[in-house]
Amino acid sequence: MVSPAGNFEADTSVAGGDGRYRATLSDVWGLWGPAGGYVSAIALRAAGEHSRFARPASYSCSYLGVASFGPIDIEVTTMRSAKRAEAIRVSLVQNAVPFLDAVVWAIDDDLEGLEHDMIPMPEVPGPEGLKAWYEETPQDRNPYRTFWSNIEERMIEQWFGEWRDHPIGPPEREGWYRFRTGPTFEDPYLDAARSVLIVDTMGWPAAMSAYPDRTPYVAPTIELSVRFHRPAQHSEWLFGRTQAPIASGGLLWSTSRVWAEDRSLVASGGQHMLFRPLPT
Repeated sequence: MVSPAGNFEADTSVAGGDGRYRATLSDVWGLWGPAGGYVSAIALRAAGEHSRFARPASYSCSYLGVASFGPIDIEVTTMRSAKRAEAIRVSLVQNAVPFLDAVVWAIDDDLEGLEHDMIPMPEVPGPEGLKAWYEETPQDRNPYRTFWSNIEERMIEQWFGEWRDHPIGPPEREGWYRFRTGPTFEDPYLDAARSVLIVDTMGWPAAMSAYPDRTPYVAPTIELSVRFHRPAQHSEWLFGRTQAPIASGGLLWSTSRVWAEDRSLVASGGQHMLFRPLPT
């Protein structure tokens, strides 16, 4: 059994009030710096602390820079407030420099309207019959092993081995995901943050599925957008399908959908990434 390095609930917690909050970026959620989905989870939780509504409807952000691990300040303001919904702006700041700017829509949790769902989950095996790649591959040369110790990913394509030898295929990734330290959360904003982390993280691995060996680039996210369709507090596992259909002119785009174990669509979104040369 893998021992997780971090605790998603504790590591995304915020403190404060009246539009001014504080948090600490933990290095156990690091990829090319603090992982974008992890940073966005903190922004989403700050919006939840500020909002008078219990349910997040959408999250969108621009990453303005890369922060360092350590304390940050969070500024939250209400942009628009109505009877059943409100728009909230969240700015994450470190050393007086903003590094993330987000807008969160929050809504009342007892809204009614039309009901249909035309996006069925792919016919894939459940997580019980699959193995977690982290537990089946050597981790001594994996620079991101600390991050992945926190999340159990059971890929639909059950391939284990050195990444440079991986089979080449379409730029997509499908798998089941479970947070090792607390697979479900009652807080609806923390529950939604699970989907945010999946959508923001999996675009790059999806793209790399189409290329041999390693590339001379990294591709940090510059823009992220996630819509929350249903809560998923009932689902320990989340299934994610991510596709990266185009890379061109220094930009990489991916789109993701996330389902619960009962095959209901939980969230959908995408990220736009900017290629940068791999640091030597």
